[in-house]
Amino acid sequence: MVGIDPGAWASEDTMRIMIASDIHLGHLENDAVRGEDSFIAFEEVLSLAVEYDVDMILLGGDLFDHAKPSPSCMYKCTQLIRKYCLGDKQIAIELLSDQLENFSRVVNYEDPNLNVSYPILSIHGNHDDPVGQGSISSLDILSITGLVNYFGKWTDYTQVRISPVLMQKGCTKLALYGLSHLKDQRLARLFAEKKVEMERPDDGEDWFNLLTLHQNRADRGPSNYIREDVLPNFLDMVVWGHEHDCQLFAVKENKREHEGFIVVQPGSTVATSLATGEALPKHCALLQIHKHDYILTPVQLKTVRPFIFKTVVLSEENLGEEEVNENEKVQELLKGKVNEAIEEAQRLLSGHPKQPTMPLVRLSVFFERDAQDFNRVRFGQNFNGLVANPNDVLKMKREKKIRDRKENVPINDDETMSSAAVNAVDIESLLQDYFHTLPPERRLTVLSVRAVTDAVRDFTLKHDEDIFRRVFDAHRQRCVAALHAAGAETVEDVEAQLKVSKQELDAADNDTLSVLIDRSRPVSKPAKPIVRLSNTTTSPVISKRGGGVVVLSSDDDEPVAEVARGRGRGARGGRGGRGSRGGRGGRSTRASKEVEPEREPVPERRTPRRAAQKTNNWLQSIANSHRRIDIDDSD
Repeated sequence: MVGIDPGAWASEDTMRIMIASDIHLGHLENDAVRGEDSFIAFEEVLSLAVEYDVDMILLGGDLFDHAKPSPSCMYKCTQLIRKYCLGDKQIAIELLSDQLENFSRVVNYEDPNLNVSYPILSIHGNHDDPVGQGSISSLDILSITGLVNYFGKWTDYTQVRISPVLMQKGCTKLALYGLSHLKDQRLARLFAEKKVEMERPDDGEDWFNLLTLHQNRADRGPSNYIREDVLPNFLDMVVWGHEHDCQLFAVKENKREHEGFIVVQPGSTVATSLATGEALPKHCALLQIHKHDYILTPVQLKTVRPFIFKTVVLSEENLGEEEVNENEKVQELLKGKVNEAIEEAQRLLSGHPKQPTMPLVRLSVFFERDAQDFNRVRFGQNFNGLVANPNDVLKMKREKKIRDRKENVPINDDETMSSAAVNAVDIESLLQDYFHTLPPERRLTVLSVRAVTDAVRDFTLKHDEDIFRRVFDAHRQRCVAALHAAGAETVEDVEAQLKVSKQELDAADNDTLSVLIDRSRPVSKPAKPIVRLSNTTTSPVISKRGGGVVVLSSDDDEPVAEVARGRGRGARGGRGGRGSRGGRGGRSTRASKEVEPEREPVPERRTPRRAAQKTNNWLQSIANSHRRIDIDDSD
């Protein structure tokens, strides 16, 4: 055990906590070179917890890189936790609060069926937040297996009331508040509306108050981050997850009256983006608490892959006279910069046997002329076997401001995206900047930019593969319903109504936008057929699509993907169940009637002729597809 002298503190009264955040297990797990980096760093954090003989491990969110981690990722995670955290060591921390309220189940080290030596307490982040049916997080899986104590989960987005985990060791009392990730705009509004409450123990002055949250701390636009001054002043410390740049400083002090809390930002343990903040040394932290005194000790990780980030401005480099071979001169200059970075990375090696030795190198290059640009992937092939990221060693950016746009220079899509990407901190910001920099005639006329960017986020981070279809169908249904309600018949009427609908979406806040999309249903009264796909005694799962209802027999049966589009075989007429096949035009064969004589008839589909009496041809096709319901007869 490694000891740190806390003066006259008695060990039985000193609470020792290992703090880490943003582990991102499974990041690039399929990469032949970098696939094990996140697991190696997590193993070092757990081994340090054992080495320092802590009382518990506190994680600040994003334990996993994906909301639905792969089986291999989950296997490696559980393997590491079982290796380092299970055992016969006696736990000295007593839990005083209601465990069912804090964790929804008994804390693992008080479970008589488990032997836990180093309990892990964790909130979830934006990468591993609950998704899918029942809003289950990957942390819920680890929690139900007894490997992690998951707390801070919140589902009521209109009011947040945090009840602390009350823990005691000797004369030291800890009130641990946990708030898992919420969308920053929503949480900022809740703070502004005074709808975030933190319960305090009756003898509140006797407790060391620690809050763990996972939100934007850096200013990323109005209401897109959480200001420190909105947090209550009674807190002694805030462990801030989500920000990947490490900001840890050795602290040994006692909070004085009317003094603000200290913010502990551990940063990530693995580089998930090749940005300058990720190039800072990676740490976890040892926190020792004795009554109201505390010592915070940064512990640098020795198994992290070396990462060198450099910025190169070609206009500031001596390239000589501008000649035909300027492109070659730039490449030779940058090759030298990369080789210098590789040499610098060698000096960062700790000597730990598990530390990857092949470094990450990123040059952010600003160029002036097209003659200075070249194929970056081909350039990176020069460093195969020398760097871990040969395909994206360079980040090329044009060294100019927005003057071309002000001078009405014709817009190029690649340049628009490049200029938007310069200051973008995530994929949502990148897409928002891109759409907003487009000229008015090329901007979206039906879709909401926020809905699209949120869909991209859910697809990339949560692997929600159905999100785009749901968002696009919701927009389409809402627009068709609005066109019917307005009685639009001419092209001008349609364009005017679509413009009004788009303005309503753009003016809505995030919650209202979700409601508008979710409630987008046709104002007409479409038929609601009920089609039984199979006869079974199991409880059915009901899926509503575009006013129709499809009853599924089990979780194995999937809702029809083409319900709202009005295409596919089901649109031609009702088909029989398994073993039978209906004819075109809704007519059934004699065999199918004999097999299922009690099948409920499918209501007659509205014909295009009726729709044509109200709208023009192209609007008719949209409205007609809106009323159709497809039925998949696959086994």
